[in-house]
Amino acid sequence: MLTNEQQKLIKFVFEGKTNTEIAENLGYSPNTVKKKLKYIYKFYNVENRKELFLRAIDLEN
Repeated sequence: MLTNEQQKLIKFVFEGKTNTEIAENLGYSPNTVKKKLKYIYKFYNVENRKELFLRAIDLEN
C-alpha cells in the first residue's frame, strides 16, 4: 500500500506536472522526486509515467 505522500506524488504526475514542479509543491529537490517515483514505478512494476497512468486505469476497471 502506498503512503498519502506517494499518492499525492502520483496525483501530481497525473496532472502532468514535471519533477521540478512536484518538488516545488512538496518541498523536495527534483532528485528526491525522481527517487520517490522510481520506488512507485517498482511498486506498480512499470518503467515510466505513461505506464503508471495505464496501470492506474487498468486497476480501476
